[in-house]
Amino acid sequence: MDAVGVGNDISAFTGKSPSIWLRKNSDDVHAMGRSTIADWSRPKAAMISLVRNEELEGIIQSMSELELHWNHKYQYPWIFFNDRPFDVEFKVWSAACDQAKCYYEVVPHEHWSTPDWVDNNLFMNSLEYLGIIGVGKGWMPSYRNMCRWNSGFFYKHPRLLDFDFYWRVEPDCHFFCDVDYGQDVFRFMRDNKMKYGFNMNILDDARSFASLWSRTRSFIDRYPHLLHPQADLNWLLDFHHGGDYNNCQFFSNFEIGDLNFFRGHENEMYFDWLDKSGGFFYERFGDAPIHTLSVAMFVPKDQIHFFRDIGYQHDINR
Repeated sequence: MDAVGVGNDISAFTGKSPSIWLRKNSDDVHAMGRSTIADWSRPKAAMISLVRNEELEGIIQSMSELELHWNHKYQYPWIFFNDRPFDVEFKVWSAACDQAKCYYEVVPHEHWSTPDWVDNNLFMNSLEYLGIIGVGKGWMPSYRNMCRWNSGFFYKHPRLLDFDFYWRVEPDCHFFCDVDYGQDVFRFMRDNKMKYGFNMNILDDARSFASLWSRTRSFIDRYPHLLHPQADLNWLLDFHHGGDYNNCQFFSNFEIGDLNFFRGHENEMYFDWLDKSGGFFYERFGDAPIHTLSVAMFVPKDQIHFFRDIGYQHDINR
């Protein structure tokens, strides 16, 4: 996947009030040990990671760097998700990385399995075909489950019901410098009514979601009233090729978001529409394009923030 720049003009994704907020909130007053603000004013937020026991070394790297550069001041909790129970080694070593509370959760079976209505023959054919043509991880059933969970189930987990915001952190990430973003990124999101924050845009293999745009257009035709009045899909469309989806997408391996947006009626309707199409199994629908299209349809641009000054890398994307 290739990183795609969004240019120097970020006004489309950042209004005036966030800039004013940053100037007024750059004194670190909310850091743990310094804050005189009542705890009830603290955002209900957490870092979340979908990770397996064998990825312990990678998640320790990500945790250590984010703790060093930011969370040691705020001690927001970490919530780890796995399709299997975490072992003792994972719990002991990950908990030792920081002073914040850690939670270890198992994804419900019904959120990590093939639904009964999926045609198994078509599913197996898809796995074989996408593997033959070289679509990344297209032959892996577990990758389909992961994409589906990240698209429409993560925010439904009982552990997250008491939280309003999340920062998604993958194993093997690098955070290169101190996060000096008005200090508390979650407070920034809440106070400025931001719904979604991203760090970069990418292009992925469009062969993995060949029908995604046509199904999205059908959704729009069926439910035009669900689109936000200030919705803007133009930046996602290639008008030189009939107005098709241009494959640009937020890199969802880094996202800071409002859980209540994802729980909302519009996003839920859109996910259910795509899910019932079978695209996670007959193709390889990914959470990155789905989150991107959902945000573009249901969130005004001034509630989407480009965290361009958080130095971040995951694999080749930076």
